[in-house]
This record gives sequence, structure tokens and C-alpha cells, in this order.
Amino acid sequence: MEGKPQVDNFSAGGTGNDESKYYYKMDYPRKSICLIINMEYFAIQDLQRRYGTQKDKKKLQDTFKMLGFDVRAEDNLTYKELENVLKNVAAEDHSKRSCFVCAILSHGNEDGIFARDHIFTLNWLSRFFSRKSCKSLAGKPKLIFIQACRGAEYDYGIETDSPCSSQCTTLSPDILNEEDFLYAYSTPLGYFAWRNERHGSWFIQSLCKILQKYGNALEVMQILTHVNHKVALEYESNTGGKEMPCIITMLTKELYLSNISK
Repeated sequence: MEGKPQVDNFSAGGTGNDESKYYYKMDYPRKSICLIINMEYFAIQDLQRRYGTQKDKKKLQDTFKMLGFDVRAEDNLTYKELENVLKNVAAEDHSKRSCFVCAILSHGNEDGIFARDHIFTLNWLSRFFSRKSCKSLAGKPKLIFIQACRGAEYDYGIETDSPCSSQCTTLSPDILNEEDFLYAYSTPLGYFAWRNERHGSWFIQSLCKILQKYGNALEVMQILTHVNHKVALEYESNTGGKEMPCIITMLTKELYLSNISK
């Protein structure tokens, strides 16, 4: 007969003798990087200008600066320019940094996300920060926020981040299957994401509002659950459209941004 499974001596109250292994260390001396990839203009047929994305960019900059990050923003990059930026950031020494954040604001479809002149996948982007490619971020949380459509539908009542093109290169929408990554999408695969040209996108604006309110108090998954609640229940387009953000996490510990060095 098999013996009883071993149970860790750990509770939600943190009474275990080794509870620190359940939390990411965040009090490193250098500021962590928040990289914003902001795409407003495109050189691909049928990809329209993304009015309102500057609102999202500014909100992200203000929010992550408030949280103590070194915020860097890049606008309207070609595929090659994006590759160079990612390579350069990944090549930096992150050993005295707590984590890495990347926010992507662009058009997208079932196959991936658009740079100015070419489509790319999250798998391609994430591999720059994998354990193998960026050793100084190994074991540290890497958060990727994506404001982009993941389907080809288009609604005429309000702008979305879905292109009306059938000429896109087909690439897999897979993600890097490695621990310590978290992906927060504005929408599940197959659906479009909402963006307002005056106020920005539902997802990014909600994410920033919740981070500003609870970023110094709640664990990251609690924060993102609040974001899901806000987007799903407080927004509706003038045509009755709704949105449900999607979280995919490979984090192995609890993450409190409140512990990050300011």
C-alpha cells in the first residue's frame, strides 16, 4: 500500500519554517526594467493607425514609475529594430534587479502581434529573456502584458486592435513554456480587444488603475483578478461588445510588487 503523500508545513498565514521559498525576492538594489513596446503606425497594408495608444503608453509610464521601475518606451519599431531592442535589454546585467516587465501595445490576430512591418509571436519575444538567453533573470519573475487582438473580427462601433487583413504571415501564437513567466492578455485567443481613441484601451487603463490602487498591497494574481473583474463587468461598447482578459501564469512563487526596491 502506498504511503500518505507528504504535505509541506506551510499555511496561508506563512507559519512554515521556510516560507520565504514561496515568495519572490524583490528587494534587489537596482531598479527593474519595464519595457513598453508601443505601436501606433504600421507599414503593412490594412493595418490602421492605433489612435489612443499614446494614452495607454503614458498611463503605463506613470504607473510603473510610481512602482519603482526603470521605464523605457519604444515606438513604432520594425521587426529588426524590435529584435535589436530585445537583444540589448536581455544582454544587460539584471543580477541586481528583481524582475522584468514588458508591455506590448499593437494590432494582432490569431497568429501573433505586429511590429511596424512584420508579425511576431510571444514565443519569439519571450525567448530573449529565457533562462538560457538571459541568465541574470533566471528564477526571477518576468511579466508580459499584451494589448492586442487575438482574432480577426472587427466592430464598427468602436476601434479594436484587430487588423482587417488576410495577407498576414502565418506564425504560431505559442508562448514560451518556461517557469517564472506570466502573460496577461487583453483577450482570449480568437477574440478582439477594445481600444478607445480618446481614452485608451479597456485592459491597459484598468490594469494601471488597479496597480496604482493596490500595487503596494496585493499579490500580482489578486491584482490581475481585480483587473479581470473591472474589464469584464464595468465596460461595454456602444454595440454591446464585452471583453474578458486572459491570464497564463508559470510563476512559481507569490509576487508582491510592494517589496520592490524604490
